[in-house]
Amino acid sequence: CAWLMNDSESVFPIEFPVGRLSKNLTERRKQIDHLRARSKEQTAQGYLLQWKTVNRRDLSTQTVPHRIVIESLDDYLVLLRRVTEFRAFKEDVDKIRQKFPQLDAWIQSNPKRVIEYHSQWHDLLLVCDYFIKHPRPNVHIRELPIAIHTKFIEGHTGILRELLDYLLPDEAISHTMDFRERFGLKSKPVLVRMRALEEQLDWQFGLRLDDIPLPVQQLAHLLKDHLKPKRVVIVENLINFLTLPKLPACVGLFGGGFGVSVLRDIAWLNQCDILYWGDIDAHGFQILSDIRKIFPHVRSVMMDRQTVDAYSKYIVEGKQTSRNDFTGLTQNELVFLQHLRANNIRLEQEHIPHQDAVRVLHQIL
Repeated sequence: CAWLMNDSESVFPIEFPVGRLSKNLTERRKQIDHLRARSKEQTAQGYLLQWKTVNRRDLSTQTVPHRIVIESLDDYLVLLRRVTEFRAFKEDVDKIRQKFPQLDAWIQSNPKRVIEYHSQWHDLLLVCDYFIKHPRPNVHIRELPIAIHTKFIEGHTGILRELLDYLLPDEAISHTMDFRERFGLKSKPVLVRMRALEEQLDWQFGLRLDDIPLPVQQLAHLLKDHLKPKRVVIVENLINFLTLPKLPACVGLFGGGFGVSVLRDIAWLNQCDILYWGDIDAHGFQILSDIRKIFPHVRSVMMDRQTVDAYSKYIVEGKQTSRNDFTGLTQNELVFLQHLRANNIRLEQEHIPHQDAVRVLHQIL
């Protein structure tokens, strides 16, 4: 750190005592010879020995090493056996400072990070240079026109985030943890799986498709501009999703595998009658609560006391959730949830017989 701040002279020379030598004359002589043989007087690098004369009745007058002195940074590096490592560190620091002098404060705070990424600074600085010239490029990482393999970026997002946070202006940074979102790159699309429960794609467009995964924005376009369903059933269990019955003007969405927050981008759902069918446990009601915060008109189906009582033989031990934000639930749902948690109850939705589930869905829709 002293070298980084051009202040090495304030550190050297370093002095410290030799320490207690052996009282045994033979051993004492070996210790002194060992120190002298490796000292700067003999090797031209390393430490100097300061000597003093002592008078002892058992040994008479004798000159012994008293203190060790390290005169310079070069001597210090020799003793630590870090000459090569420091040379590489110095070259990397010079390279970084020459390209981006504004990173000097980061270097002084993170010298170990400079060492950690030795031999990679050429590519790291290339990436930083691109983002400075093209902030928030709105492309996928693989599309970046940088003369390196794009997997390099994917494997170094941690260090790149540190550097770009120093280099880019605030308006070029979104304060989120995800690297892509933070620096204006496209993220991998979240796919939502949809079933057209009235076979709308077939009779409207001649497409014999009724089960398709789509990026959220494409699904939003399909629902708003083409299918325009009146009803949506969101199901957490895959088998139940695959066996949803034919229902008029209705689509099914598979909830497993995506966070419910992605539904926020499907504006057409505000105009639909939405049913949510999940497990009867704290986790299922947590999802229901989260969806209600986006679409307050969502109704739950087969997630009540009557369903638990009807299929009580399938009850298993519940899984607790660390979250306690259930503000999206109705008062009756909160009371029922309290009962589930107090009695550690869990009823998985796939245990409801298929014919019973179909009957309930037809009654409601």
